[in-house]
Amino acid sequence: MRYLVIYDITDDNLRSLVAETLKDYGLHRIQYSAFLGSLKRNELNSLIVDLRKLIGDAVENVQIYPLCETCFRGYKMIGKPKKYEVEEGKRPKAAYF
Repeated sequence: MRYLVIYDITDDNLRSLVAETLKDYGLHRIQYSAFLGSLKRNELNSLIVDLRKLIGDAVENVQIYPLCETCFRGYKMIGKPKKYEVEEGKRPKAAYF
């Protein structure tokens, strides 16, 4: 299943740790505080556990939204994507779709 993960984290260090964790799970940054990618059920459960450990009691939040294939096909981008992460010889991750 494809998931959209967004977060609102004010602590710079924690925000970096959350972003790196999302990348470790194979999610791709589509905006500064938004990641997208596919996860199996066990990967999703593991990610939730890892994020809960990172965030602890902090007043921060991460939101995870499932996106079915039908809904995702309705995806639209207005404007031009920013280059968040560019891998050599590949399109920018922000233009992942």
